[in-house]
Amino acid sequence: MLNFRILCKALILTAAVTSCSENFEVDRSTVEAAHGLKLPKSASNLQQRSFGALADRGIASFVEIDQGEIAEFTKQLKVRSRSKPVKPGPGDPCINGYNVWPQGSPTFVPGNIGKLKRTWEKETVPIEMLSCDSSKGDWLHVEIWSVGNRALLKLYTDWN
Repeated sequence: MLNFRILCKALILTAAVTSCSENFEVDRSTVEAAHGLKLPKSASNLQQRSFGALADRGIASFVEIDQGEIAEFTKQLKVRSRSKPVKPGPGDPCINGYNVWPQGSPTFVPGNIGKLKRTWEKETVPIEMLSCDSSKGDWLHVEIWSVGNRALLKLYTDWN
């Protein structure tokens, strides 16, 4: 009977800790701390979603920036590989997984993290995906999307 109680408590604790957070708007420092990056001055419409617990978890973020600040932003990344989309043209950055990016890429946003919400009105077109080393986790995934004269950054840091 005691083992059954311990097992039940462990299952309840695991369920509570491994939950997925709701979409929520966050400030600049929250995104910077989660991914170990410095955001450009034009950063806006920041949101974040997390999933998992302890040794297996991840944090995804959306950040809108001015197109002219993409190069400045990417200079700070330790890029391992770059990929162009396999499905050119308009796409939906709210879809996780490989989405428009090559299957088998070294990094991706897991489908079980849940969707981030759309904050833009214009059509989104995938530009480039970067698989990077991370100063905060095991790896960093960066997607760059064009949204008119703005860019959407989709960031994901993973801990395994």
